[in-house]
Amino acid sequence: MTAREIPWFVLCLSLLAPLPARSEVREIPSRDDWFGRDKALHFGVSAGLAGAGYAGGALFFEAREARWLTGSGVALGAGVAKEIYDAGRGSFFSVKDLTWDVLGTATGLALSWAVDRLFFQREASARTPALQRSPLAFSLNSGGHPQGVPGNGRNMPVMLFLSGGW
Repeated sequence: MTAREIPWFVLCLSLLAPLPARSEVREIPSRDDWFGRDKALHFGVSAGLAGAGYAGGALFFEAREARWLTGSGVALGAGVAKEIYDAGRGSFFSVKDLTWDVLGTATGLALSWAVDRLFFQREASARTPALQRSPLAFSLNSGGHPQGVPGNGRNMPVMLFLSGGW
């Protein structure tokens, strides 16, 4: 070992020193099975929170992506916060609970999107042209740029390809 490598070696050893103090592994209780009663609660609460977050996002945002992000942020934020709370009070961080939170969030978002699409966006889609209904809406008059800013014309083939104009 050269004189240049010794400080790096000492640094690596000093970073590994606290590991034995943190190596205490708590045993996961046997009652934490995949289909327990608490997993159904995680699924249901996450689905409800995702739906409520999607509906709240619909009040503030026109874009569907923002509604999805609001719903998922509310539901998954609550699920992760609950697991961190459990780990902090002496219990354990359950990946199984978090998995059911993710499944409930996906279900709640899908149901909320379906209700939104079925009841509220049908009238709006009947009034707007089909070209503007796509998530990649653009205007040919403004140079094909999605934000409506005049472009330099280099993105026209890409926009034609995305709109099926080839």
